[in-house]
Amino acid sequence: MYALVLVLFFASQAPASATEQPPFHGAPGLQAAYEQADAALRNDQPEEALRNFHRLLADAPEHPATHWLHGRLRLKRGHFAEAETALSQALARGIDPRHREEVEGQLDAVRRHLSAMEEARLGMSSEHGVNAHDPESLFDAGIRSLEAGEVEGALAHARRLTALAPWNGEGHALLAVILEIRGDDEAAREAVRRARELGATQGLLRVVEERFEDRRRGWLLVGIPLGMALFLGLGLLLSWLAGRALSSAQLGRLQASDLHLLREEQTASERLVDRLYIAVLWFSSLLFYVAVPMMVVLTLAVFGGLLLAMAMMPVIPVKLLFIVVIACLGGIIGIFRGLFFRDAQPDEGRALKREEAPRLFAALEEVADVAKSRKVDRVLIDAGTGIGVSERGGRLRVLLGRGERVLQLGLGVVRLLTVSELKSILAHEYGHFSHGETRLTPVIGRIQIQMVRMLHAIQAAGWASINPVWWFLRTYFFVHLRITAGHGRRRELLADRVSALAYGGDTFARALTKAVEGSDAFKRGMSVTVGLRATGRPTKDLFHTIDVVARDTPLEFQAFMHAQLFACPVDAYDTHPPPSERIERVAGLPGHRPVEDTSALTLFADGEALTAELGGELLSNLENTLEGQGHEAAPPVDVTDEERDRLAAALALHHAAVVLGEHQHPVAYPLLQESVGRLEQTAGEKHPYLVPLLTDLSRLHVEHQALDAARHALQRAIDIVQSRPDHVRQEVDALNVLLSEIPHDTRAESRTD
Repeated sequence: MYALVLVLFFASQAPASATEQPPFHGAPGLQAAYEQADAALRNDQPEEALRNFHRLLADAPEHPATHWLHGRLRLKRGHFAEAETALSQALARGIDPRHREEVEGQLDAVRRHLSAMEEARLGMSSEHGVNAHDPESLFDAGIRSLEAGEVEGALAHARRLTALAPWNGEGHALLAVILEIRGDDEAAREAVRRARELGATQGLLRVVEERFEDRRRGWLLVGIPLGMALFLGLGLLLSWLAGRALSSAQLGRLQASDLHLLREEQTASERLVDRLYIAVLWFSSLLFYVAVPMMVVLTLAVFGGLLLAMAMMPVIPVKLLFIVVIACLGGIIGIFRGLFFRDAQPDEGRALKREEAPRLFAALEEVADVAKSRKVDRVLIDAGTGIGVSERGGRLRVLLGRGERVLQLGLGVVRLLTVSELKSILAHEYGHFSHGETRLTPVIGRIQIQMVRMLHAIQAAGWASINPVWWFLRTYFFVHLRITAGHGRRRELLADRVSALAYGGDTFARALTKAVEGSDAFKRGMSVTVGLRATGRPTKDLFHTIDVVARDTPLEFQAFMHAQLFACPVDAYDTHPPPSERIERVAGLPGHRPVEDTSALTLFADGEALTAELGGELLSNLENTLEGQGHEAAPPVDVTDEERDRLAAALALHHAAVVLGEHQHPVAYPLLQESVGRLEQTAGEKHPYLVPLLTDLSRLHVEHQALDAARHALQRAIDIVQSRPDHVRQEVDALNVLLSEIPHDTRAESRTD
């Protein structure tokens, strides 16, 4: 056997014939590559020969000399089986006749060697079954052990093989496969690298590399979504903790003794808190846009996992498959529908020209100087009660402080204020400019609108509860809302201080009180206006009607609403502190501007004409809205202004009684009885408007055990309905059912007995 190995060794080392080498045609340089590889083999430099062989294999894979070179390389490395195959291919493809005898001699030596090795394996004792000194025997034993599931035995054979024949690439490939199976990835990758350097075939290497690639893809499919979920969860937690800490700490410090609240007057620590708060707001806002692609990936990952789980079931439930697909598509569509929308802010009211209010524009310049801020570019005025500022334009322009500054003035509040009180409110609004809050507000508002749209779109698609994006958005919405609400409460207090330092804390307190109470009276006045229309006595002067409502509001209702409006506690999601707290924080602060007690309407060239114009426009819009909703106006009734005012006062009283009744107030019951009586006197005893009021009064009578009064109220309602020639029978039947459900007065029956 050893003689045969020596023969094979000298045969493999025999130099190529000095005759002309087989010619190569095609790509230039192939002949030179072959000659360099041949020379490297003769000089015992297989690594150098291997580099040239790869080029030949790529550009001339069918050339017989390529296979001859391959066979000689395999012989050099001791890969006899592969050498036999390559030499056979060289002969089959027609090796040059001058070299054919040499190739045949090498092939014969290889075959004799392989035959001897086979005989040696067959002749080994059954006790061991493996020739520990034969690389091929060890390789075969490793393969057999793997096939039998004996991983440790296979590992022992592979380690013995690589130690015995470290130049054997197939041995390292076998070791790589076994190490990968055992989970020793680092050692397996090193074995793969070594096997490739030694020129191992693709068989075993492809197996282990495909397993590595499958494992990598599996990790990516699971690890990336999990990493995204972890990032989003930690981002939410960090935002919530930081916002909560900053809000709690800073609101407690904004006491009345802190006078340095303008940006340039703040201490270093207060400026640091400002920066931290803005940083938290930016982080939580940017987190939303970072989360958008992650939400898409998470949606696909979760529903891909569900589909995979269903595919592994014996029977795939079609209904469940349909639900999963719809929920997935609905989630992705919802994300993109919420992300892209037009957010152009419509103007409310009309632009106010300087010639219409020269003194007002002068006041705005004064307030801008007080707040150390650039003045507004445009003033919009309407009949409502809102007063606020905003910056409009491109997002970049707004963020850089170059947006158009707009002041929204609601005449419904302005008409109630003095000049100093209006200036104090304007100074508060300019305070938002001076603290830079209006730059971030459009971004925050857009994000919150996008979140709401996404949530609605996902929920509309169905099965939102199984969509992780829906749960993330819900959580993110409340976290972001809490952070922005805390910042909003803080910025309101800072803006209050800007106003109080200039015009006095008491002036601002009076202005805030009038604004809050005036807004409530305006809302109730609009309800009364709708009621007047329904009775055929529409108002001719909106603001006069609102004044009647405010004047004739019962004292009990005024006290109740004052407590509701000024002292009602706020929660974590309120953007404004209670008005009572705001008033308390600025109480007694002296101002440095002169007091002007004239009406704020004197700031306009013709305040009465402007009031009539805007009030009439709002009435016209209200009429169009009601008609569009199908509420036809009642036939007009000819009444005097005094009679209309009495009806308006009665309607306001009824509204107050209903609200008090909803809160179980003790005066609600007598006020409701009084209001129905006054409405009967002013609207007429047979007016259809009284039917629902009498029905509500009947229910309240029953709650107070006034059963006879309850029946009487329902009977009057039935009579009113029946008095109309076009009445509907079903309405009468419904009222009769209510009448029959009123229990009998058992106390009266017992007294009779």
